[in-house]
Amino acid sequence: MKLKRRNKQENGITILALVITIIVLLILAGITIGAITGDNGIIRNAGQAKEETEIANEKEIVEKATVQAMGNNKYGNIEESELQSELDKETDEGKTKATDIGEVIKVLFTESNRNYAVDQDGNVRDMTWWETSDEDDNHNITNGELTLQIGDYITYDANDKGAYSYTAEAERTGVSGEGQTFSTTYETTWRVLGVEHSAEEDNLMIVPATPIQSTQSTGLALSGATGYCYGIQEMENVCEIYGYGTGASYARAMTIEDINKITGYDPMCTGDGKIYGEGKIEEYQNELVCTRENYGYTTIQGKNGSTGSFEYTAFVYYDENSRTVKWLPVGETITLISTFYTYYPTTLTDTSTGEIKGISTSSREYSVLFSNRKQYWLASNCIRGEGGGGETGATGFHIVRDGITNARYTLYAGNTNMQSSGNIMPIVYLDKNIKLEETGNQVNSCTEWKIHV
Repeated sequence: MKLKRRNKQENGITILALVITIIVLLILAGITIGAITGDNGIIRNAGQAKEETEIANEKEIVEKATVQAMGNNKYGNIEESELQSELDKETDEGKTKATDIGEVIKVLFTESNRNYAVDQDGNVRDMTWWETSDEDDNHNITNGELTLQIGDYITYDANDKGAYSYTAEAERTGVSGEGQTFSTTYETTWRVLGVEHSAEEDNLMIVPATPIQSTQSTGLALSGATGYCYGIQEMENVCEIYGYGTGASYARAMTIEDINKITGYDPMCTGDGKIYGEGKIEEYQNELVCTRENYGYTTIQGKNGSTGSFEYTAFVYYDENSRTVKWLPVGETITLISTFYTYYPTTLTDTSTGEIKGISTSSREYSVLFSNRKQYWLASNCIRGEGGGGETGATGFHIVRDGITNARYTLYAGNTNMQSSGNIMPIVYLDKNIKLEETGNQVNSCTEWKIHV
């Protein structure tokens, strides 16, 4: 009996030890598996190390090709074609694609789908946001994880850190009265305009779905010489206040160059392949020799051979050196450059009929910039050699009006007190590392995104 009892005790100890051993082994297995597959596990770290090595190799390829491309250029510049040629020497042809996108040249490695930016000084960096196109020719923006389309909505609140306001006073607008006040309390939704690349970073740009008005429910009015001298700075001052919301870096006023980048317009080669105003006094970049013949007449001689004689009691012009408006005395001459142009974003000419060379009226780009008879200032000045309604030598600002880029004059010969008004279209730059999430809502068939804080 004692022997049997001892055997039972020994069997019991053996089973308990086995259970404990199994538990210990399971714990060790869990630790081992976690060490291998966890967030900081061996496999993940090995994958990260492999990715970091690939990125380092790709950057080295781009850097080598960049040095060679700049060395081959007699001016030390870097050109898209030269860079592509050197990239093809460093890798198999077709494995990279260089694209000049303005401030930088984008280099895509087709197998890894990674993008790098090369600036004009030859510096190479990672890209955080870049443009793509799908099979339907939609212009998209991606960071490799999220893909947005131009026109998507962003739940940006320019007022969430407190209300900001700016008042444009008469001494800077030329408009009498108590001033024109703009506030971040203005209710509007925001839409994706695109991405801007600088030498240092890539930023998403958003704009209000409805151009902003003052608290008096009017646009920014500018008048005469004062309005012209300070107009662009006042546009910038108004736009600045909309760049303080969560997720934003800063805000600025939209320019005609922003519009041209999206439409593809070039005043030196318009939709019909001609220089804007070719052969006329108002030909783009035409050098104009303006002579005040007497009290009543001013003659204009264009470098392109165009001529004109105009009956005005005064001829005024803006002197950039002194930042003042001056009257041209009788018997004296001033040389100006014609920088005015106007066009339809569809045809890229000054007529709405013809082949679509720019953006269609059904595109998201058109919806963001031109639909619903939007009217707003562009922070870009211009001089028109000869205009309709006797606006000879007209000086003013570009404006978007009724689905066309145009100009609204605050200063021209014969009338220095002309008053013009336009709404404000700020461009807000979102932080380069902005995090976005879909809200699940569709607004006008466009995806809505929220800023993740």
